[in-house]
Amino acid sequence: MKHLLFLSWWWPYPANNGAKIRIYNLVRHLSQHYELTLLSFAEADEATPEQIAHLSSFCSHVEAVSKPHYNPGAFKSTLGYLSRWPRSLVDVYSLPMAERIIQIKQIQSVDIIIASEFQTMRYIELLPDVPAILEELEITGFYNAVEQAKSTPKRLRAQLTLTKFQQSINHLMQNGAACTIVSAGEAAYIKPLVPSATRIEVVPNGVDTSANHPDSAVQPKPFSLIYTGAVTYTANYDAVAYFVREIWPLVHALYPQATFMVTGGTGTVDVSDLAAVAGVTFSGYLPSVAEAVRKQWAVIAPLRMGGGTRLKILEAMALGTPVIATSKGAEGLDVHNGENILIADTQQAFADAISRLFEDATLRNQLALAGRALMERDYDWGALASRLVDLIEGMLTEGHQLKA
Repeated sequence: MKHLLFLSWWWPYPANNGAKIRIYNLVRHLSQHYELTLLSFAEADEATPEQIAHLSSFCSHVEAVSKPHYNPGAFKSTLGYLSRWPRSLVDVYSLPMAERIIQIKQIQSVDIIIASEFQTMRYIELLPDVPAILEELEITGFYNAVEQAKSTPKRLRAQLTLTKFQQSINHLMQNGAACTIVSAGEAAYIKPLVPSATRIEVVPNGVDTSANHPDSAVQPKPFSLIYTGAVTYTANYDAVAYFVREIWPLVHALYPQATFMVTGGTGTVDVSDLAAVAGVTFSGYLPSVAEAVRKQWAVIAPLRMGGGTRLKILEAMALGTPVIATSKGAEGLDVHNGENILIADTQQAFADAISRLFEDATLRNQLALAGRALMERDYDWGALASRLVDLIEGMLTEGHQLKA
């Protein structure tokens, strides 16, 4: 059996955010095909013996390395201005991680290396004779940072970061690395950087349809909406604030009995003004988001920024809960407005979509059934992981390696 070394920026278990859910499920499925070593960064309260034991139940070997944190004001970060790498990657580069990668290669052969998230991509150069995949490469956020910069100095810094990421990706892929991306939208940014590259594969985010399923015993609360995602992530906060300030008043005026719940931690983000709005509740961390979603008439995703595909939408559909989203929120998903989702891009259109759903039980049922069918057919993690397996097998057959 071939040996796969999987490098992860996120400690993947428990899988309590979008990145961790993707990593956990891909690792779980890849371990059925390869002898898999998981080498992952971890926070101080992560990588407990119980968590390591769980991951070791399907991984051949599991190790944790203390996770570094980006400090833009640090001396190491400042030196990054002189590096060909983005300075965030200079600042978080971990010598202990680098040493363990080299040691693992010395102990046993490594047939392929997967670097998950852009923070791990520097490490593939440590094993230039090993085929490498940059997993879930995403740079949409760096383009957004340039477009949304509010001053010339901020725009110049954002452009410098974007340019360095572009050059780094070009360097690694020109030298033989492959990459996976989650959507065609992301491909539009990546492919022009390396026009000759053929190993760019779309592997969307997915959902475990066995674990996430409808429950006929649960009766959703009428006129209820939910947003799943911690507002500590900028795109989530923007979506929630936009909805509460600009759309919710239109909805609440027609349906004063309506409720809107936001799940996930708030951290140091001040949401007191949003939480004070009638009908709005911030639940904080929930042990089971799925249970909360099943109890709602709809999940909303009024996102206006960020990249990738939205696990919150996939999970809602798998659970049989209708979804209303912006085009940005549904970006990268093979969904169709009015068939398995409602899409609206202005405040009034979004409020109107909510009103349609509130008033039409047949529509709610149609969206629930069609969304669930789509998840079973196209977005189950088992089917998506097979795409990554096909990429790996193709690289092993062709012997892709990084050029010196």
